[in-house]
Amino acid sequence: MWEVDINNIAGIRSGSTSITPGLNIVQASNFQGKSSFIAALQTVMGATGHYGDHPLTEGADTGSVTLRTDTDTYEVSISRERGANSLSGTPYLTDENDQLCARLFAFLGEDNPIRTAVRNGDDITEFLQEPLNIEEIDRQISDLKDERRDVEKALTQAERAAENLPSAQESVTQVKNELEELRAKKAELEDAAQETDEVDDLSDELSERRSTLQTHTEAIQSKENRLEDLESRLEAAQTKLEDLDEPQEVETLAELDEKQERIDALSAKIDLFERLHRANKAILDDGDIDALTDVERTISGDEIECWVCGSTTPREEMEARIDRIDERVSDLQEQQQQLITEVEEHQQRKREAEEQQRKYEDTKETIGTLKEKIRNVQSELDNHRRKKEFVQAEVDELEMKIAEAQHEYNEQLADVKTKIRTAERKLEAKQEQLDEFEAKKASLEGLRESKAELTDEIKALREEKTETQRAIADEFDAAISDIIDRYAPGFESARFDVKTNKNGDVEKFDLIIARDGRETTVDALSEGEVELIGVAVALAGYRVYDVGDRVPLILIDGISQLASEHLQQLTDYLEDAADVLVTTAYPEASGFDGEMISPEEWEIVSHESASA
Repeated sequence: MWEVDINNIAGIRSGSTSITPGLNIVQASNFQGKSSFIAALQTVMGATGHYGDHPLTEGADTGSVTLRTDTDTYEVSISRERGANSLSGTPYLTDENDQLCARLFAFLGEDNPIRTAVRNGDDITEFLQEPLNIEEIDRQISDLKDERRDVEKALTQAERAAENLPSAQESVTQVKNELEELRAKKAELEDAAQETDEVDDLSDELSERRSTLQTHTEAIQSKENRLEDLESRLEAAQTKLEDLDEPQEVETLAELDEKQERIDALSAKIDLFERLHRANKAILDDGDIDALTDVERTISGDEIECWVCGSTTPREEMEARIDRIDERVSDLQEQQQQLITEVEEHQQRKREAEEQQRKYEDTKETIGTLKEKIRNVQSELDNHRRKKEFVQAEVDELEMKIAEAQHEYNEQLADVKTKIRTAERKLEAKQEQLDEFEAKKASLEGLRESKAELTDEIKALREEKTETQRAIADEFDAAISDIIDRYAPGFESARFDVKTNKNGDVEKFDLIIARDGRETTVDALSEGEVELIGVAVALAGYRVYDVGDRVPLILIDGISQLASEHLQQLTDYLEDAADVLVTTAYPEASGFDGEMISPEEWEIVSHESASA
């Protein structure tokens, strides 16, 4: 059994009651707190504030609901701060998605978003899909696709490395063989050598200088290519900068803070005048003005004693004065909207100017970076050219020295030594490439597994989203079938026409209703039939999202369009879906097999109005 204590929630000033497992019926006339009790249960469950404000009693600064179950106590408070209601405490549901599911699919009051959308003929797709958090699923899928693209790129490189591995191995073997032949030839030449030590030393030095000369030549070619690429990119960036308009600073909107304060002040005035207009108009229109003030009915019209100043005024004059309050509200709203438009237009201009400034500065920064790189590469290129000229001079000098005592042996030996050093560098580069290919090939299987795992994750996320969306349509079909069997309404069928995009994702649920063999709309149905369809839609979401596992409570309110026996059938239909079922009913309703909850001892706002 649950115990509930209520203080300043909706129309209940204070009240307490018990809720038992199974069916509970709050049975009373209008303005006796039935819907307010439903609002109190939603509050302590933590499912208010979704699609509406927290239901604090009008005129009260604080309110609270306490729920005591067999094992725990839950208490939430509502406070009014700066014109808005805020919730605090420990509600039954703490997970935001659980709260949302309960509000949409378990708490079926008259203001239930799904029932309201069906009643108004609005699109219900957003409500049915909101617990799925499709944006988060799509973000995860996008992230996984990015990760899979990276893996696919690495996989392509690894597969290419595996294909090139045999040729790389063959190339290494070939260079090794060439090197062995060169070394053997060098050994033969040295064995047959008759030259002096001086020529041998000069030959070694010449070989070293030639190798260095070749290094500088290759570096110069590389730097020239790099410089050409950077200059091309610089030219493109400069063209882009010329195409961009130089950003203009947006002047600060004069009296911006003052205008914001005026907007807030106008909001307060509008709220005050609207409540003043509603209250006074309700007094004139409800037909029971005699209970509040003196009314003299004459042939020319009613003469009413003003309940504020005490003067006697014709009804037409009072109605005109009340209408002028409404006109004042319209004037204030127009002033407020003009101020809001000025502030929003200024903020939009400022955002556009800031974006233009960012693009302009980014392009300038890119140009600066490219210029710096060009200077560095040009410096390195000049350095290599100077060194090449210096080494070339050394090579020329050595060749002249060797030429003085040169014979065929010396030339051959110098050439072989140069080839040996070149072959050694070539072997080192080929070996590094071979090692890289072997490493990439070793990662091939792991990359394939990673790609398969990412593909499975993407598929699972897509299937989770799609299967849930399809399940909603299936569950709606089942719920509608049950309702048609139980109630025999004036329509013969209702279903979802599921609209999908090119990827197979559900984009919209169109509600299709058939009557007399033709499609129709909710406007052609009775109020009771419309409410039954709304309940069926909510019940589909209740089953698909396992709402019964999240919250043990279903609330029903505001289905006065159903006859007593039909409301009883509805409670019988829903009773097995949750541990606790609470419904509201008028006094004339009968035949319920459940616990009756009477609001007679509650202090209701309407009681105070009657006493006044």
